[in-house]
Amino acid sequence: MQQTQPNLAEHLDEEINILIHKLKFIPEDQRPSVLILEQKTGFQPLFNEQLGDSIAIAGGKLLTEKYDNPSLLFIVQENDKLYTDVPALLLDEILSRTDAVQSNNVYIIQKRNFGMESSDFLHDLEICAEIVQPKYFIYGRKGTDWVQFDIA
Repeated sequence: MQQTQPNLAEHLDEEINILIHKLKFIPEDQRPSVLILEQKTGFQPLFNEQLGDSIAIAGGKLLTEKYDNPSLLFIVQENDKLYTDVPALLLDEILSRTDAVQSNNVYIIQKRNFGMESSDFLHDLEICAEIVQPKYFIYGRKGTDWVQFDIA
């Protein structure tokens, strides 16, 4: 990107450095763990290098298994059927006992290809930052790209 779009690369670098700087005083043991499930794969965990980087820069730790007791649960929406599927999903023997579900920290990501397109890295990073560290970041993506799923 630095060779083909230097201005965009510089902007991305600046934004990432702002995020990293704001969160540098949060110790590793106080960073929330995040599990991302994907509707289109039958709610299998979604993990790739780009998402790992996004969650880490946003101040969290990306998990690969629901057994790891996530403190935040992201569900990537594929279609509107999701809202009828989520209540049953949250009754899963393992997920129902996670800190994320117990603390009502379940979030629906309403952006297709979340974490999959390198051209959307900053956009996806901002979604992650708003959810993972809401006291530090507000980008205006809530209600557009993500919503909190109210369990109660």
